[in-house]
Amino acid sequence: MGACVTPETITRLLGSMHTGRLLVVCGAGLSMAPNSSLPSARTVAAQCFDKYRLEADPNCDIALRENLEALAEHFAGLNTLQSVFIEHLVPWSAFVRPPNPGHAAIADFLITRAAAAGISSNYDTLIERRAWDYGADFCGSLDGDEAMADSVRQAPLLKFHGCSQRDRPATVWAPSQLDDQTISARITRSKVWMAANLRQKDLLVVGFWSDWEYLNAVIGEALIDVEPLSVTVIDLSPTNALEQKAPQLWEIAHAPNVTFEHVQESGAVALDELRRAFSSNYLRQVLDAGRTAFELATGVECDPAWLEVGNFDSEALYALRRDAEGVSAVEPAKLLRPLNPETLGLFHLLLRRAGAVHRADGYELNGRRIRVLNGAQTVLGTLRAKFVEPPAAMQSDIVVAVGAIDLGVPSNVVRSGRAGDVIRPDPAGEWYDFLGARAELGI
Repeated sequence: MGACVTPETITRLLGSMHTGRLLVVCGAGLSMAPNSSLPSARTVAAQCFDKYRLEADPNCDIALRENLEALAEHFAGLNTLQSVFIEHLVPWSAFVRPPNPGHAAIADFLITRAAAAGISSNYDTLIERRAWDYGADFCGSLDGDEAMADSVRQAPLLKFHGCSQRDRPATVWAPSQLDDQTISARITRSKVWMAANLRQKDLLVVGFWSDWEYLNAVIGEALIDVEPLSVTVIDLSPTNALEQKAPQLWEIAHAPNVTFEHVQESGAVALDELRRAFSSNYLRQVLDAGRTAFELATGVECDPAWLEVGNFDSEALYALRRDAEGVSAVEPAKLLRPLNPETLGLFHLLLRRAGAVHRADGYELNGRRIRVLNGAQTVLGTLRAKFVEPPAAMQSDIVVAVGAIDLGVPSNVVRSGRAGDVIRPDPAGEWYDFLGARAELGI
């Protein structure tokens, strides 16, 4: 067990990403972390119980107040689980909170397929919301058939227990619901898909060992046939509590030939650390790809310091990955690794050799702010027209579209926005191709 994610663990998980073996399993603990701070199962149970006792049954057994499973079964026995408990008592508005950095990391990993799939026991849509914020056409899957269909767009996110926004009446709260034909069939389809597509993966289990004990059991049973190679648990719970709360998952994690590690840290924090490492490595690959061309073009040996990436936060690194991919701030980054980055890396190294200071939004050289984009296989004017972005993303004096073709079309052909126009602002800065930027900057 470790108190934080070690470099060795990060390295191992990055290796899983690049071999297509990382499977992220996330539970309530992920969404309970700031700044989402969703309620625990006990809190949900208490809120439902208190509301029901005030509105309908003052004599309701107080023992049910902090036991979500028992409370749900109480309503199932009354045949009012859906009509009263799910549709009236569950505080669904409490599930509508801002996504946290852990949700952002999972969204990023699924969009880029750095994770082979995600499995969530959470009803909330915070992973989906963060993916939408990035501009992705992203859907959560309710069963294996949907996961298969969604895999065309992204690595699937299978929401094993249902979704607060899709078919809310069929969300899973109590063991007796497994006898429901709709829910039983959905879980069966999910198990079949998991066994066929997720075998022999490296499981990254985030915030799953929580107080949602029944839900742990349902997903634990489904994971038995997956036969993981390793299980890395990111959870604040003490190690001795893991086996007690989720014995099925514990058994899977300690099967023969399975590597197990427990990192006692917030899932949101740990995922953000992993995402920063993933993004930094992506950008280092871009820089390294240009090293040979740089040395041939300049006759200067590349300084190892020029190949390093700044210590920026995960969102700044994500923005730099977008630029390296050639997509604007209203589109998601989709690449697991850079595509033909040699010329792009060369230009970065030319800037660094000239003394340009690397910033979170690009470079600064001689008082000018410079943004470097991957413009490969594009026409400069066409690319410029696509970069109509929110004002916060438009801070550069010079934008260099490396690899773009400058047809010499006057810049005023690109339709400009009016001052203060938030609907269609003008793409910021003066735009250059590789050669034009070298001449303008004298590098």
